[in-house]
Amino acid sequence: MNNPLKKNVLSGAVILTFVVSLLPAREFWIPVIEGDWWQVAGNPELGEYTSEKQQPVDFGLWQAADGTWQLWSCIRFTKLGGHTRLFYRWEGKKLTDTDWTSKGIAMTADPELGEPLGGLQAPHVVRYKGRYWMMYGDWDNMRFAVSKKGKDFERYQKAGILFTEGPHVNNRDPMMLFTKGKWHCYYTAFPAERGYVYCRTSETLMKWSDPVIVSYGGIAGNGPYSCECPHVVEVAPGHYYLFRTQFYGPGAKTTVYHSDNPRLFGIDNDSYYVTQMNLCAPEIVTLDGRYYIATLNPHLDGIRLARLKWKSFSKPVFAFDSESHRAEWSQKDGDLASVFTNSTRNWFHPRTEYFIGTAETGPKEFDDARTGMIEGPEFSVRTEQCVFYVSGGNDRDRLYVAVVDAKTEKEYLRLTGKNSNLLEPILADCRAFLGKSVKIRVADRSKEPWGHINFGGIVEHTPEKDR
Repeated sequence: MNNPLKKNVLSGAVILTFVVSLLPAREFWIPVIEGDWWQVAGNPELGEYTSEKQQPVDFGLWQAADGTWQLWSCIRFTKLGGHTRLFYRWEGKKLTDTDWTSKGIAMTADPELGEPLGGLQAPHVVRYKGRYWMMYGDWDNMRFAVSKKGKDFERYQKAGILFTEGPHVNNRDPMMLFTKGKWHCYYTAFPAERGYVYCRTSETLMKWSDPVIVSYGGIAGNGPYSCECPHVVEVAPGHYYLFRTQFYGPGAKTTVYHSDNPRLFGIDNDSYYVTQMNLCAPEIVTLDGRYYIATLNPHLDGIRLARLKWKSFSKPVFAFDSESHRAEWSQKDGDLASVFTNSTRNWFHPRTEYFIGTAETGPKEFDDARTGMIEGPEFSVRTEQCVFYVSGGNDRDRLYVAVVDAKTEKEYLRLTGKNSNLLEPILADCRAFLGKSVKIRVADRSKEPWGHINFGGIVEHTPEKDR
């Protein structure tokens, strides 16, 4: 596989570009919120800095030396002045407690050190060599504060400015992960009004490598706020998941990617795409082998927590790359060019070379005016949940992939596309047809633009490997 390096003329960062057409047919996990949310922090009283418009936003969450849980949030739109931001602190005895104790304003910018007034953003804390290290953005640069017990932090002036992508691009939202023998720091900035997820590495936290752009563009967009709050989790050795936020508030959206390389999650392509979640600015922690996710309240008036479950998927139901298996699928009516295709004209990103695409007429050609219905062989699923790979036009009545009873024709499940060709993994409830003899029906009854549907197979849940 070619792996050319090219220089980003906007920021000086290196972009790792890979030509990827197929996702590896191996185990993967999908993050799912399990149970109810509980609120741990609200919108605090800031004394003279209190504002009706203030909002708790990007935050850090960690366990101090005495076992208590610490939460520092950037509060924006205060009356502090400048960029209006400061750090506020809460403390909880248990991670699962509600309404943690307010501990007051924890830090404000220090202009004498060159920090822009009101510019503090997104604290993130790790423990290293007996100390707690808090990296934060001052609006233009990344800096450190340090603590022995994980509660009261002092600026680590010996390190000074750690790194920057330059002025006026809002370097922010650092997150540190130790993997492959090095610290990896993920963060974002927006040179030329385009958002990127950057990564730098260090063996000691003091000296950081040149930046690499690890995620940009694709389904999440490329605007200045398309790469907010990057957060990376290594769910299993060699399985890295990047959470990248696009929108805050009730319509919050965070896009999740999976990669075996902690420095590559997709450069203007979605071959690593896993799912999108209706939440923003996530921080993920583990306790006693269980995962938890903290995020902002939908109306940006506090911070909440929930249990996070990683659901494993590793067993394909169909063997689309087998010629003998493809022969078991047939076109029931219509004028489709073929049942299966291996078209590469668009960013389908199938997990197998062959998939069903009702508009595909050749390697680089398509015709939305073609219609038809395709059916597959009888099969049964053995798990209550499966992932279905579906894309194409958004028309539930005329464009869909359905699961129907092999004998009665009863329809149990119907999925349609999102006016995108990315074969998105859709987590589906299969309890209604668990163990029954069913078949897949792929229907295209539309001749309009986006008048096609794509189907890339099914992968069964492997609950014994959940995390």
